Amino acid sequence: MGYDQKFVFESMQDAESIRKYLEAVMEGLRKGRLVVAAGQEEFVLQPAELLTFTVKARKRGGSGRLALTIAWRCPEDDAPKAGETLKIEA
Repeated sequence: MGYDQKFVFESMQDAESIRKYLEAVMEGLRKGRLVVAAGQEEFVLQPAELLTFTVKARKRGGSGRLALTIAWRCPEDDAPKAGETLKIEA
């Protein structure tokens, strides 16, 4: 808990390949478990029930860009940090 992990993969793909990746993401969201891997690196993600979904689109000259972000808070992120104590007052 408490350290950052990052997975990045970028490559040129045809539209059909990207469609298959997006379908796999949809299935992972349905199951509550996503695995992303490339080479020896593998990430297992467990999306929460409530997600933040961001869509960004841009056109400039002869090129376009679509960015999709799906984010959530992991339960351990909500847990008290080491050294924190609970205080209840009336």
